[in-house]
Amino acid sequence: MTKAKASKAASKDVPKDMPKDIADIALNPIRIRIIQALATNDEMTAAQIGEALSDVSRTTLYRHINILIDAGLVTVVSEKKIRGSIERSLALNTKELQEQMSATDPRQEIFKFLMGTYVKFQKYFSCADNDPRKDKIFVNNVIMMMSDEEFDQFLTAFRELSQKYYFEGDAPSGVQRKPRDITTISAPSTVFDALP
Repeated sequence: MTKAKASKAASKDVPKDMPKDIADIALNPIRIRIIQALATNDEMTAAQIGEALSDVSRTTLYRHINILIDAGLVTVVSEKKIRGSIERSLALNTKELQEQMSATDPRQEIFKFLMGTYVKFQKYFSCADNDPRKDKIFVNNVIMMMSDEEFDQFLTAFRELSQKYYFEGDAPSGVQRKPRDITTISAPSTVFDALP
């Protein structure tokens, strides 16, 4: 498929009235799975991605790959001719992804943050020796009823707790420390929107 045809196929899949930002383009079930496959590999051919997404037809897969390429999320690392066809090696275009993130659009920054966290989990679980219980890897969500003043107090206490356990330098003899990646998100809650 030529570049012009690939671009045309991609544009057919994305409605004209849909904002052409990275979040809107990437948040599609098939495209998420393509990103998931590429997140755990330095590069993959379209055929290898097809093997990972065996339930997706080749035509559909290539259409979504081209959409990701046009959006700058995926880059073509190399091309080689095999039996009269072109085989492309693909990779997540992390550099272009960083450049496309606009600080003026909070959705882009949030998407960038969540995708970075997702890639960390994906790489961790792709390792054969992963052990979430042993490594204390988990996610948790809780909705707390607080006024703005109470929430400010909570955040102050949380910062103080974090500072208490923010150790620098060498650990005492007999103490084994390792990095703990703690992610904090204050997300909009819609749980109570329907209540009078």
